[in-house]
Amino acid sequence: MAKRISLLLTASFLISSYCFAQSFTLGIHAQAKSTWLINTAVLGASVAQEAKPSFGWGGGITANLYFNQQIDTYLGMGMELNFGNFVQRYSGRVSNVPTLSNYDSKINLLYLDIPLYAKLVLRYGTFIEAGMQFSMLAGASYKSTGGLETNSNVSAKFTPYYYAPLLGLGADFAATDDIYIIAGVRLVYGLSDLSGVDGQGNALKGNSDYSGAKTHAAYAALNIGAYYRFDYGEYGKSGKGRRR
Repeated sequence: MAKRISLLLTASFLISSYCFAQSFTLGIHAQAKSTWLINTAVLGASVAQEAKPSFGWGGGITANLYFNQQIDTYLGMGMELNFGNFVQRYSGRVSNVPTLSNYDSKINLLYLDIPLYAKLVLRYGTFIEAGMQFSMLAGASYKSTGGLETNSNVSAKFTPYYYAPLLGLGADFAATDDIYIIAGVRLVYGLSDLSGVDGQGNALKGNSDYSGAKTHAAYAALNIGAYYRFDYGEYGKSGKGRRR
């Protein structure tokens, strides 16, 4: 039900906004992400499991509407449909078995992400964006090597979706009159509890060792892409406005 309401509200907002916008952009982009599953109980597990720097990828399509074009600044809103993965790596020693060799493990999550955000564009194409992202789980796997040899599907142990605020900044550069290259960074921190598994593949939900501890998705992404601009309305016909 929550997913349906979110999608209906998003669609209604976009349709109404389109009626008042003065330009529209459509593009594609790719993401390189530094990803972390934040759970204080797991992160404090010492030699049993230590979280390691992890990296994921992503990409998709992006659409933006722009309003109130001025000489130096203008306001817009954007929506994206992205697909990508979210990775968390661990290394450590199996609990209570000090003679067993060390292990390395990897949790790999696949998500369909729908960010919706407001965008303030400043002089020379620099921009700031802020909004919310709705992410739906498409798959989850756990794999470990070394002292632990495991490869399993853990989708059922993770929450099916999560919400997250996002904040980003970047700039775009004109390649032609209508085609732009865009680059920026984005920070996302999930508000929902993902549950899931720890570095050794143990379920967190219902586990007395992790009572009350929640898992949050967090990542920093580098976005690079390109988009095409469509002008219409007063500014599109007259050529007024800064760049759009």
